[in-house]
Formats: sequence, structure tokens, C-alpha cells
Amino acid sequence: MKALHFLFGLVLLGCGKCLAADVAGSKDDPSLKRIEGSEILYYKASKFDSCLFALEKVEFDYGAQAFKEAKTLKAEGPRTTIYYKLPPETTTLEAIRQYEAELKAKGYERLFEAAGDDLDNGYNRFVTRIYPEVKGNQPLYYVHEFNHDDKRYAFYKLTGSDGTTYVSLYAFAINDYSGIGADSQKLKGVEVGRVLLRVDILREGAMKERMVVVKASEISSTIEKTGKIAIYGIFFDFDKAEIRPESATTLAEIAKMLKAAAGKRFLIVGHTDNQGGLDYNSSLSKRRAEAVVSALTKQYGVDGKATIPVGVGMVAPVAPNTDESGRAKNRRVEVVAM
Repeated sequence: MKALHFLFGLVLLGCGKCLAADVAGSKDDPSLKRIEGSEILYYKASKFDSCLFALEKVEFDYGAQAFKEAKTLKAEGPRTTIYYKLPPETTTLEAIRQYEAELKAKGYERLFEAAGDDLDNGYNRFVTRIYPEVKGNQPLYYVHEFNHDDKRYAFYKLTGSDGTTYVSLYAFAINDYSGIGADSQKLKGVEVGRVLLRVDILREGAMKERMVVVKASEISSTIEKTGKIAIYGIFFDFDKAEIRPESATTLAEIAKMLKAAAGKRFLIVGHTDNQGGLDYNSSLSKRRAEAVVSALTKQYGVDGKATIPVGVGMVAPVAPNTDESGRAKNRRVEVVAM
């Protein structure tokens, strides 16, 4: 399902070639070349994941200790993340422009670009907000920890007959190893002044459904034992509250259980992962819960008094939000006995 590798080294590579100096198992994405002399330090490929992209400056409210609302785009589908160590004397601007030339030649549209103070308001808040997985990955955390000012981001979109592809570029220079002592060994081979480039490529698409439909009898027995059940067979388009057609079988089983429990009342609770703002996710989860209730009553004949929609957003996770596996578990609908 996933490939995840990390390495720091010194050997330079030729354009588009994957030699021994690249981290084992890594490769360039087939759609993009690399800058000649670059080396892959980190590589992760997933058949299905989500990715958050910035559309404006990230700002942190230090008084409230929370991020201010900012425009972002989150997409789901096959995803690849690559960190390149670029050749000596490559600047962050050159890194972005080299890739931009190739992307524009392929028909990509640039949606956002910013650098330095136009990316965030200090303390690498841009990385914290847009790349939350970095915090749980010690090598990547150290890479970003020693970049403060020389950083540049660009985000591109290509819409084709086979769907939409998003590419983001984040170029940053290592500019400070002071005060870290032995921890500097974690950055062996990445000297001060060297520019690294993070490339994220996501091809938007639906996940292959592999969930077994939960039967009405199992829904009923689980609620009797625990007071609730998490349902993963109700599907929504990304960032929307419209129920997808493949949810029909699961909705029919929920309706069957509800009709058999005549006179009882249940909460239909929507949950999300932590990608996006708290208020937005709360609203999205409520709208999804309302869509489920509406479908149950209008399409499956469930008594309108039997269910109440509730949206709790990201506040009740059942798994860490540090990777797609955990986030997928947190995106769910629960049926809760009242």
C-alpha cells in the first residue's frame, strides 16, 4: 500500500536517474523530471491518501494560540511525496522556476505562490499547518526545524480528461544548526546553505471500496453492547455532503435496523479527520449527518422522529491523524442510542 523511506547523503545524481545515492525504493514521479544533480532524501507513495494545499498565507494568532482561517484545498487520491536535496548553489527561486517551466509546458495552472514572510507569520507555522505529518516524523521535523526565512511555495493544478492532478513545491534552505549538539547528526550530509525541495503530487480519484457491508443485525447487537456503532460504508465526495450511490446498501441496513427498533431514538453523528479548520469540519460533519438522516427518511421510509443529526467534526478521533490510515478511521458516521 505504501512506500516510506528516508536517507541523508552527499552523492550527486544525474537528471531523471535513480542511483544508489537515492534512498532505497525511491524514484522520480513519472510525470516530472528532477533538477540535474539532485538526490532523493525521502520518498513516500500511497495508493490513496489526502493532501492539504495552501491557497494563501498561513497566520497564527499567538494570543488565541490557534491558526486563523486561511484558504486551503484538500484533495484525495493516489499521492507521492518526495524530498530532493538540490545541487550546491541552487536557490529556492531557481528550484521553483525550474519545475514551474516543466509544469506549465504540460498545461498546469499556478493557483498560489509565496515566499518568506508572505508564507506565514513566524516559527515555521506554514509547515505546521500544511504539512502536519512532519511533526510525527523525526527526520523530517529536524529538516524543517533549521529553516526560517529562505522558503518558497507554489501550488499548481492540471485538469484533464482522466481527472485533476495537483502539484505543490516547497523549496527551503537549511540556514541554522546552532545549539542542537549531537542532534546535528540527524542532518548529516545536508550542510548549511543547501536547498531542499519537497514535491507533493496528488491525482484526485476515488478510493477502491473494500469495506464489508455491516448487516442490520450486527448494527443492532453492537449498539446493545456498546451504545453505538461506527459506520464506514457511507461515502461522500471530497469536501461535500452529497452521499455517493455506493452507500445505498449500507443505508438500507441502517434503515432496516431503525425500523425494527420502532419507538427508540438514535443520534446520527458525523465525524471528520483533522485536515482543515475546527469550525469548517464541524459544519461539514453536521451537513453530512443531516444528509444521512434525510436519505433514511425520504428514500428508506424511516420515521423522521427516530433520528437526530449531529456533527462533531474532528473532536472525537478513534485513531491518530498522523497518516491516512488513521484519518480514514476518523472519517465516519456513528449511530448512537439515545
